[in-house]
Amino acid sequence: MTIIELNRKQTTFRNKVSKVKNFINSFQPTDSTKDYIALKSKLDNIKSIIKELDTLQNYYCAFPDKVNSKDSLDTLSNLEDEAEETKVSILVLLSNYENKKETVNNTSKNNHVKLPDLPLPTFRGKFQEFEQFMNRIGNNPSLNETFLSQRST
Repeated sequence: MTIIELNRKQTTFRNKVSKVKNFINSFQPTDSTKDYIALKSKLDNIKSIIKELDTLQNYYCAFPDKVNSKDSLDTLSNLEDEAEETKVSILVLLSNYENKKETVNNTSKNNHVKLPDLPLPTFRGKFQEFEQFMNRIGNNPSLNETFLSQRST
């Protein structure tokens, strides 16, 4: 790859990072599920860009010493810093959603109600005992209407 091709790739990555930064800077929460998914997607994008920037840096470093790539490497380093800052911004936004999710989960865990045990008779498979077994269940007022209606169908 030539230095010109690498510089063009670098410009492409700069544009991609700028798009993600613009998304973050103009982010207005509307629908928590949609927002969370969009932020996760942007995080994946920025992680991919950071990996590609690392690969790009390896290409620049592979050039012989006579090729002056110092300016390109400096620019690339600044771009990597910018991408990392953007990644942190996304993680901060995501942490807000994850904290809310954790709060909801903790609240729902605290709202569990312990129902009393419902003693049920045991049917041992003898046909002669079946009617007695069903009468005990059918006459149990603690059973709900759904079970009783299913029994008659």
